[in-house]
Amino acid sequence: MSGKVLLETKELEKKFGDHQVLRGISTKICQGEVVAIIGPSGCGKSTFLRSLNLLETPTGGSVIFEGKEITAPGTDVNRIRQKIGMVFQQFNLFANLSIQDNITLAPVKLGLMSKEEAQRRAKELLERVGLPDKADAYPAMLSGGQKQRIAIARSLAMNPDVMLFDEPTSALDPEMVGEVLGLMKDLAADGMTMVVVTHEMGFAREVASRVLFIDEGVICEENAPQEFFEHPKNQRLRYFLSKVL
Repeated sequence: MSGKVLLETKELEKKFGDHQVLRGISTKICQGEVVAIIGPSGCGKSTFLRSLNLLETPTGGSVIFEGKEITAPGTDVNRIRQKIGMVFQQFNLFANLSIQDNITLAPVKLGLMSKEEAQRRAKELLERVGLPDKADAYPAMLSGGQKQRIAIARSLAMNPDVMLFDEPTSALDPEMVGEVLGLMKDLAADGMTMVVVTHEMGFAREVASRVLFIDEGVICEENAPQEFFEHPKNQRLRYFLSKVL
């Protein structure tokens, strides 16, 4: 880790009508960090993640990315999102496009690469995610684990500075989870800054540099994995871990 703060939230809040989901979350994510976010269903962890690239618009507080407040009025959100990759639970691949076209669409459409450059990049990324022979396939022809690896490749095609993962293995059959987590471990080893909402405690313990426990819209505890899992201080976290470990 460089110590350079890449993403920061200050007193982040989010309401849906009268229901307050985030209640003033403040944290910093440094370049090269892998931050795992865990917590019970409905605690606000996915809302927090989606607020980092403004897929959810905060109702209070601020998000600062690479030194600029992106929640400020007039921010070009689409430009910001080019540098913040997002991987969803349900892959969100375009069913009518080939795998290569899924990967090259955004960089070409946004004018970041020529079609030839994007195709070369797609070939490199397909090698990296272990699917070099799938360029001409379509999403329906792939397993869930393969689709998620392609979704990761599609995000990497934009050369993001940080990657957000929203429970990337929760829609997969158990035997496919390992192939996606293995790829994420490789990205972490290469120094990719990652924020991962996950139910995979083994991944959080082994790969994360820091683990956050969110409950009822606040960070109840955060620490390095060993201390977090072996010596939890927060009573709610101790109860949660007793149920999931």
